[in-house]
Amino acid sequence: MDIQEIIKQLTAKFGNGFDISKVTDVLKTLDLKNLSFSDIVSKLGAEGLLKNVNLDSVKGNVMDELKSKAGGMLGGIFGK
Repeated sequence: MDIQEIIKQLTAKFGNGFDISKVTDVLKTLDLKNLSFSDIVSKLGAEGLLKNVNLDSVKGNVMDELKSKAGGMLGGIFGK
């Protein structure tokens, strides 16, 4: 995932309630290839860049999305 895609996803999830230039600076220091979106959000939250974001709900939403996607894929394989 590249920085522009991460910024798009952050904006979609959190609106414009964060400083894009500061977030971009932090993202440049991270190895983005090995991080999930929820890991990235957690790191940005730890840096204080996503002050008004409930990080636990983000993690929950990501997990729910993954479970739903996996269930759909497995359901297709086994004929539901």
